[in-house]
Amino acid sequence: MPGLGYVSPGNSEFAVHHLRSEVIVALTPKDAVLFDLYTSLAERLSAGARSVAELVTTSPDLRREIAKRVGQIETEADELLVKIIRRVDDMFVTPYDRGDLQELANHLDDAMDFIEEAADISILHNVTDFPVGTVDLVEAVRTLAELTATSMPRLKNLKELEHYFTEAERIEDEGDRIHRRIIALLYGGQFDAMTVLRIQGVVDLLEDSLDEMAKVARTIRTISIKEP
Repeated sequence: MPGLGYVSPGNSEFAVHHLRSEVIVALTPKDAVLFDLYTSLAERLSAGARSVAELVTTSPDLRREIAKRVGQIETEADELLVKIIRRVDDMFVTPYDRGDLQELANHLDDAMDFIEEAADISILHNVTDFPVGTVDLVEAVRTLAELTATSMPRLKNLKELEHYFTEAERIEDEGDRIHRRIIALLYGGQFDAMTVLRIQGVVDLLEDSLDEMAKVARTIRTISIKEP
């Protein structure tokens, strides 16, 4: 009874393919909004990274206002995270694996959280002078955050991302090396114990942010491997 939607064994494969295509088309508008939210979150991360780089390189009397700005950016990032998680949870069919999408959003937000904590602690602990290498570390954070933001729009089609994956790993590795050199300098004997603790708290958080951004790239790579 073809009029009632009967599918014979011979054309069942065509029917399944046709149904899947209709589902994909129906979900496309929702997907577009979701991908835009990821891009917006990555852009907030980039803005926060630029601000923390400015904080480290500017005069101490200007740092409190910059830290306040970073805090505002972090609040905006949190709001975007909530929107992403709600949208993913509400979708009957997600464009990619639901768990991967949630993990991606959390890594982006965690990276921003670490940047905000680094800025805040630098003020609370009254860190006025940063050791040699700190500027290089925040530049690595800024560079990887910018790369993340410019690459995030390609999450929609997962094309031309290999350079992003490679660069993310390279920048994280370089950041790890810079972080180790800073820690070695801090424990080299020229800083008192309290100064070491205050500064290490900041640089550790900056390195943590780099690690989270590298996890963003790895999560997107995982998504791309799973997709046909």
